[in-house]
Amino acid sequence: MTGSFFGLQIGKSGIFTQRKAMDVTSHNIANANTEGYSRQRAVIQAARPYMITSLNAPVSAQQIGTGSSVVKIEQFRDEFIDAKITKETSTLNLNTTADDLLKQIEAIINEPGTATLRDQLDKYWSAWETLSTDASNTALRRNLVEETETLIESFKEIDYQMRYLKGTPGYCAQGSIENQVQDTVTEINNLANLIASLNEQIGRSETNVNVANDLRDQRQLALEDLARLVNVDSFYNEAGVLTVNVGAHTLVQDNVAKELFVTVKNGESASSVTSSPNYPELSDNPEVASASLQYTGENRNITLTVSQLAQAHEQYSYLTFHPLNGPLSDFGITSGSFEINGREFFVDAENTDMQGLAKMIDEANLNIHAFINESGQLELESTHTGKEYEITSADGTSNIITVLNLQTNKVAQDARFNFGGQEYYSSKNVVTDALDGVSLYLKKAGVANLDLRPIVTSGTLKGLLEVRDGTIDTILHDLNKLAYTLATETNQIHRVGYGLDEVTGRNYFSPFTSADPDNAFKDYIQSMSVSDEIKTNIEKIAAAGGTIEHPTDRLRTYNGDGDGSVAIRIAQLKFESFFNEGQSNFNDFYNEMITKVATTSERYGREADYSESLMTQLDAKRAELSGVSLDEELANLIKFQHAYNAAAKVITTVDEMLDKIINGMI
Repeated sequence: MTGSFFGLQIGKSGIFTQRKAMDVTSHNIANANTEGYSRQRAVIQAARPYMITSLNAPVSAQQIGTGSSVVKIEQFRDEFIDAKITKETSTLNLNTTADDLLKQIEAIINEPGTATLRDQLDKYWSAWETLSTDASNTALRRNLVEETETLIESFKEIDYQMRYLKGTPGYCAQGSIENQVQDTVTEINNLANLIASLNEQIGRSETNVNVANDLRDQRQLALEDLARLVNVDSFYNEAGVLTVNVGAHTLVQDNVAKELFVTVKNGESASSVTSSPNYPELSDNPEVASASLQYTGENRNITLTVSQLAQAHEQYSYLTFHPLNGPLSDFGITSGSFEINGREFFVDAENTDMQGLAKMIDEANLNIHAFINESGQLELESTHTGKEYEITSADGTSNIITVLNLQTNKVAQDARFNFGGQEYYSSKNVVTDALDGVSLYLKKAGVANLDLRPIVTSGTLKGLLEVRDGTIDTILHDLNKLAYTLATETNQIHRVGYGLDEVTGRNYFSPFTSADPDNAFKDYIQSMSVSDEIKTNIEKIAAAGGTIEHPTDRLRTYNGDGDGSVAIRIAQLKFESFFNEGQSNFNDFYNEMITKVATTSERYGREADYSESLMTQLDAKRAELSGVSLDEELANLIKFQHAYNAAAKVITTVDEMLDKIINGMI
């Protein structure tokens, strides 16, 4: 049977239980505004009863309560909602990051606005048109050069701002995307180490009964912070240890963090986010083919078979020519016109030597390198691979091509490769349009298996990479193509025109040869300039044309200072369709570029609004379950306080009873 002191034990358990419940409630109140905190409650349970026997129940024992106890402190969390929030956090930050960057790009382009590139293009064409009305006017010539240099500065400013925003591994200005990529990866690694450390602390703190609720809250908050930066795939094992994967890479396993790296193949190429400190070839046979991932989110493994590499066309003159400084007429070449790659040239055979001929072709922006080799032969090498850049030539009024008797040293050929049961052709060995967000590097014929599973598929980091390697690269490509085409087409017409000194064959823009054999106009804007001889002497601007006055003439005759036929031909280039396979002129192409930026920005903004709306709903849903309500906690505090006081009253009452028995019966 229970003793007289039994009531004290029951009262004591009540005091301890209610005090612990008040402590949990106080903890909730203290953390009402703590980010990531989830509400907790003390789970109170009746203590194990005491078994007694009695005369009324001689066989089965009766039970008498022994008080209460707190069996555990549980937190209010819904793992399904947490998982949804983690996933949607990555999507939201991808879209908001990209949207913010697109707005910066729109500000750089400044369309529609004042003093835009579109306005300067119009002024450039207008300056040529105005010059055609009075071709010998010095003021109009000077105005043309000034408008051209202003146009070049407009190109260069946008190009510079885009490159500054993008950044390179060797030049990461503060705030550039490259700088943000590196900072983001550092932050990802810091969070990975924090989660690994919390895994260890939780493992040491928890037993079968004890749950480290606050540490779990910190770990969930760190996981959601990580999800803002990059896509995460997480799960708990039976012991409650969190494992975090980023794409195919295990970022956190138990108490170990396996960090990400920012790797660079060379000083100027864009960086990659990888799972090792080495630049990934993503190929089991990099001597045949390799790949780099830009902004793709798709998981692919492909077998790539390279049948043929792209090759540049090379020709040489069958005959050798000596001396090289003698006139072409000494070799039986007549004065007149000839064509290379569809462009017309005029040669004065009596006043041009072999070196001069090579220079004429080399500086004509035909993507042809022309030179005289040691044997005295003229060599023509296409500076770019593929049949698109095959060298074609024909006699005009001159017999120069016949006399040169050009032989093929290397044929122009396209790369040929296949994967997924489909064959592809490319004029380049660096292929960016076969797979979205992937660059393929073809090295030689053979078979290579490419692992194209990206690590980064969402979060802030994905938004940075998408804009850096997608939008900005596309803008730079289109912008350089626009500038290069303008300069090349202007030069082609300008070369057949005459300056006031009655000399022809000059370039208006400085000639350019790309250092990239797979991109004729890569980085052209950085080198874009008016040719030095034009800047030095504006009388050399070729505004006038020439005509064949007699059927027997092989060279044209200068039309005179007042002629502006070449200037008007250049002005009319504005309406020629050089882009999109002859479908778009300069303005159309520029407008399409601007429209693509605006459309992309609008898409990111729309998706960001949708994600934000969904996140608001999910946050509200979680707050209903896990959030701290001060009104509710204060009500609980009062409830537990009354219970505490009542338990204390039990002890006081029992104490009075014992006092009566012990002291009153003496």
